[in-house]
Amino acid sequence: MTLPTELKYKIRQYYHNFQSLVKISTDIIAFLTSFLTLCLLMYEIGFHEDGKVHLLLSEIYKIILRIFLYTGLIRVILNPQGVKKEKGFWFEVVLLIALTFVIILEAWPATSNPLFSKHFTDVSTYILLTTISVIEFSKQIVTTLQRYVKPEMMFVYSFLFIILVGTFLLSLPNAHTYPLSLIDALFTSASAVCITGLTVVDTSATFTFTGLIILVSLIQIGGIGVMTFTSFFAMSFFSQVSFRDQLSLKNILNENSLNNIFRTLFYILLTTFLIEGFGAYVIYNQIKDIPEQILPDKLFFSIFHAVSSFCNAGFSTLPGNLYDPIVRNLYGLQSWMACLVILGGIGFPILFNFGKLFVHYFRNALSRLKGNPVPHYGQFHIISLTTRIVLPITLILIAGGTLAFLFLEDHNTLQDLPLSGKIALAFMNAVTPRTAGFNNVEMTSLLPSSIFLLLMLMWIGASPMSTGGGIKTTTFVVAFKNIISIIREKQTVEIAGRTISPGNIRRANAIILLSLLWIGGVTLFLLITNPQASFIQALFEVVSALSTVGLSLGLTPELNISGKIIISITMFAGRVGLLTLLIGIIRQQPVQPCQYPEENVIL
Repeated sequence: MTLPTELKYKIRQYYHNFQSLVKISTDIIAFLTSFLTLCLLMYEIGFHEDGKVHLLLSEIYKIILRIFLYTGLIRVILNPQGVKKEKGFWFEVVLLIALTFVIILEAWPATSNPLFSKHFTDVSTYILLTTISVIEFSKQIVTTLQRYVKPEMMFVYSFLFIILVGTFLLSLPNAHTYPLSLIDALFTSASAVCITGLTVVDTSATFTFTGLIILVSLIQIGGIGVMTFTSFFAMSFFSQVSFRDQLSLKNILNENSLNNIFRTLFYILLTTFLIEGFGAYVIYNQIKDIPEQILPDKLFFSIFHAVSSFCNAGFSTLPGNLYDPIVRNLYGLQSWMACLVILGGIGFPILFNFGKLFVHYFRNALSRLKGNPVPHYGQFHIISLTTRIVLPITLILIAGGTLAFLFLEDHNTLQDLPLSGKIALAFMNAVTPRTAGFNNVEMTSLLPSSIFLLLMLMWIGASPMSTGGGIKTTTFVVAFKNIISIIREKQTVEIAGRTISPGNIRRANAIILLSLLWIGGVTLFLLITNPQASFIQALFEVVSALSTVGLSLGLTPELNISGKIIISITMFAGRVGLLTLLIGIIRQQPVQPCQYPEENVIL
């Protein structure tokens, strides 16, 4: 080996080492800066500050903007080819241009061009800082979790993390009107992130406008899923997700291929925001005639309730929820909100299935117009078995629940209402127990038979991969079909011309048994720690928490600290799934090389 070649090799090696060192350094600086930025933004949101503090923060933000700009430029200059290969290359370029533009504006006298006022510059600064900080923070969280945490537990830890963050944010002075205890903040955060809706405080009276914004943000993140947000940011912009985490996301999203993960994440976010946007529009049209002094800030009311409805949260900014006198008789509003609840609870796979079916028929129609041959495969090829299970059972539960509630409460809570009101309220009370939690009747006045009906609807819950909870409709149908097969002495469970796998049957039975065991055990603990509660109150509250519903017979506000902790843990377990939680906690046994002899037991 000649000397020049050796020298070139060493120079190239030193340059690569220098690149790695600079990359690590810039990543650390960007993460620490993002963390500091988020802390400062939280401080501004949560605390009252004087003019001097605001000026100091403005100067710090200017420095942070330049740090983000310099670290981004260094990354691009040192490794332009590597950065260009990343999915978020053009987005990063746009961010760098925006950073440069805002920095120039700061040095540009505002009086020279009224279009770019100081207000415009401040808003742009806040938007840029929030966007970059969230992206960088998400990248580092995903990277760290994939190294040290089991894939099965990433889903669990992500919800736990956001609950703790929400507890901190709701505890900030600007978030509430009067002192809020830590346990109440934790309970409210858990209820919002787990999209339950149970409250120990009056939401409208306790939280300020800032607190309500924090609350609706927690509902949104919890409804879609923390992993969906963080993974979307990580896969879209600056970092790559490991193969192990892609497999984990593939299982969470129920995708058949790793190539479809990013597309599914994008469709989930897009579908959510489109439906919620439409929901906010129709809700606003329903309340626009209410006087401003009775219902101020109608736009925020519409957005809050659209998000709460689609995410099946059940939170409301009104003191009496939907039973409040302001909206009690707005049956159109309640019907539209029920429709949003159904769309959120039916599950993203079913919504995407309908999208595929629409595209299929649309393409066939275009082919016919052009005189081209139409593909022979029909809708069975497109509609999945899950869709064929979910749609009928959903219709049965909604229609049957509506008729049953109408029949049971016709001479009780519905007796003084017109026919349209009776139907609307019965429809709402058939929908919200699965698992929205809006109440539009006096819950404590319901008949025992109606309470039992609500218990059954809450226990079954919504559909898989939705914003709702419960044991899920598919679980209920598979277990029911298994019973029918056993009665008929059939060896297999068949639905819609398909044989259900033994693994699915075992999982359905396990989910049901775990649910019943948890309900029984936690109800017992709740009765022991809160002796003032009746059995039906405790049972109703536990089922409501585990199924992330949010309906209450009035026990939740009266719970002591131990009761609040029990219900908070139940809400968390219901959101992440009891089976998922146990699989993540318990160490998995290796596959045994041998199989024991088979023997029957007396059942």
